Amino acid sequence: MEEEKSLPQTHVQELTSEGGKQSFGAKLKAHFRRFWWLHLIFFIASTLIIVLCLLYVAFPRISQNGVNKSTLEIQSLTLSNPTATSFHLEQTANLTNHNKYHPRLDAFNASLSVGGAEDKPYAYIQLPAVHATETTFTHVDQDVQITDMPAFIDYNTKLLTNDSVDLIIKGKTKLHEMRFPVTTVDYHKTITMKGMPTALTLTSH
Repeated sequence: MEEEKSLPQTHVQELTSEGGKQSFGAKLKAHFRRFWWLHLIFFIASTLIIVLCLLYVAFPRISQNGVNKSTLEIQSLTLSNPTATSFHLEQTANLTNHNKYHPRLDAFNASLSVGGAEDKPYAYIQLPAVHATETTFTHVDQDVQITDMPAFIDYNTKLLTNDSVDLIIKGKTKLHEMRFPVTTVDYHKTITMKGMPTALTLTSH
């Protein structure tokens, strides 16, 4: 009898002892050799989805959370030159950023209302653009139109007759941070003002 020809060593390693079937590892290698391009497309698409989620889902949430954690403390507040429909506002405030990143916020229009009547702003002011470092000072010096006289009267009455009054500042602005996409954030701060007859002092929470 002729001596049986032996199979090449590499082929023998890919066979099992059961009827010469390919092992799982061999099938897997053959699959990747044949469909490598499909796996590459899947990898690129998956990476792109993750990056887009970080840019357009995670980053806006992180930005909003940072704005929410910041604090606003008014150092001085002066109302002067009152008319039947307006007054002059001069305000100095201290903005504290508790985050490691320091974004820039665009100037924006903010409503002013008294606690308990947040849906009835008595006026709107233009807050300046800021670079939110650890501590940032802002200054407002402008004429303000009264948009709801009963609400404005209510605010002043509470300020004169209560130990404290909550002043609510609300608005929307654009946040810029490095090369991330510009995102819109809600600015919502409540400032507790001590009423008369004690000296006027201001704190935030």
